[in-house]
Amino acid sequence: MAGGLGTRLRPLTDNIPKSLIPVAGRPVILYLLDSFSRVSSDFILTASYRYEKIIEYFSGKPPIKGTFLFSVEREPLGTAGGLKKTEKYLDDTFLVGNADTVFKEDMRKILQIHKRDRNMITIGLTKVDNPSEFGVVKLKDRRIIEFQEKPKSNPVSHLANAGIYVMEQEVLDYIPRRGPSDIAKELIPALQKEGKRIGGFEIGGIWIDIGRPLDLIRANIIMSQNLPRKRRQPNIKGSSYIGKNVTIGKNCRIENTAIYDDVVIEDDVILTNSVLYSGSFIGRMSKVTDSILSFNSVLGEGVSVNDSVIGGGVLLRKGGKIEGTVVSSNEDNP
Repeated sequence: MAGGLGTRLRPLTDNIPKSLIPVAGRPVILYLLDSFSRVSSDFILTASYRYEKIIEYFSGKPPIKGTFLFSVEREPLGTAGGLKKTEKYLDDTFLVGNADTVFKEDMRKILQIHKRDRNMITIGLTKVDNPSEFGVVKLKDRRIIEFQEKPKSNPVSHLANAGIYVMEQEVLDYIPRRGPSDIAKELIPALQKEGKRIGGFEIGGIWIDIGRPLDLIRANIIMSQNLPRKRRQPNIKGSSYIGKNVTIGKNCRIENTAIYDDVVIEDDVILTNSVLYSGSFIGRMSKVTDSILSFNSVLGEGVSVNDSVIGGGVLLRKGGKIEGTVVSSNEDNP
């Protein structure tokens, strides 16, 4: 499912769908497809926002072997509505996943348990620190017996719906033929009402939702840990990703930061826990902390950016200070 708007990541997603945002050097959707490819090489990508970018990326020579079918929603149909639209192509057990999460797990294990327990649907679950931000479940003998949507207090568990599913074709009968519909809010309650068996499987691998800027930064740092180690400059610390044709000046300090292709960093720059996307320019004596710079952003000399998202093509002039905000290209920037 690659139809998300990426609202909380704007302006980064103004011109790119959330599923194609790079994480540690590759579009986030590829992590999900890698896991699914252990089970099948047939993929259906449901897309809406900036769908043409997704079609373009996977056309020609896709980075993952397989056959790709694109289901375009001119108006968003929701997670369940998007499945209903592809109904004629689904004639057996199938996998469903959110394309905007970093996900690494052996799906063969989940599929095996789904079949053994004879579930109508099996939901991938992940432990979370703050259940109030997620839909959580109560699990007994691998069967989900209670759902709780974003509990403010007294959560039934810390096991959250990870947006990963194994489904039988029959579930499509419980989705309306027209209009938007949601898996968690409408499809699963409908199956519960009919007494259908809904199973749960706790994911043991990596799961990171990149829906918020700090989560996207964290995903880049964590996934950079898994990359082959290259000889680095002594001033680059922690889990940092360095792309191609990157220029780094003298006396810079870089830690836990992803720097993508063709970025230019002048002298005496400090970068910490941040992401700098392709084509960005960082002027001398600037400092970037806990922030994201979108494609082709420009920081002048001595600029300080903290806990912020800077939009593509934005120019922040000499000595500017940005903290705790979002700056887009249509604003008057300091």
